[in-house]
Amino acid sequence: MNNLFTKVALAASMAVISFGAAAESASFQAGVAVQNAFTMTKDADLDFGTIRAKADSTNAATLILPADPNANSSTPAATDAEISILVPGTPASFSVSGVSPFATLTITDPSPADITPDAAPPGTPGFDLGTYTYYLVSGGASAGSVTDIQVDANGEATFNLGATLSTETVAGSYIDGTYSGTFTLQLDYP
Repeated sequence: MNNLFTKVALAASMAVISFGAAAESASFQAGVAVQNAFTMTKDADLDFGTIRAKADSTNAATLILPADPNANSSTPAATDAEISILVPGTPASFSVSGVSPFATLTITDPSPADITPDAAPPGTPGFDLGTYTYYLVSGGASAGSVTDIQVDANGEATFNLGATLSTETVAGSYIDGTYSGTFTLQLDYP
């Protein structure tokens, strides 16, 4: 009977211990904010300066405006078409911010398009714009020519865009005045 008494006492003490233990629980939420958007600002337009231009129906003349602010523009020789620099131009400049630190953004070039006279009679030749180049001024990599934009630890970078301006291959004369076109540059996370 002692054995039976011991078993009953042991079972009773285990029940007391089991009921005496307490557990607590708490609910919580998990969340995250997503920001895929960033800010890109045009700081300056692409300005080819002031030039003398002559069109030709067979050949095109070109003016290469480099993205590197320390490089000089050049006008490779052409036969009958001509571009001569009177006042040098400056590359376009852009700033980006709000990017993930040290991320690399891919560049989508603007589509090649025309720069047309702002106020001229129909049939006046315009210019073609293409062959874009990029120069990182500040960011996560050292300054220099780039094909992608890497930002710094603050998620920021500044860069320039250069391009090639070409005369149209048409018969006709360029007239004095301003010529312009609107283009779209796109940056994306890869």
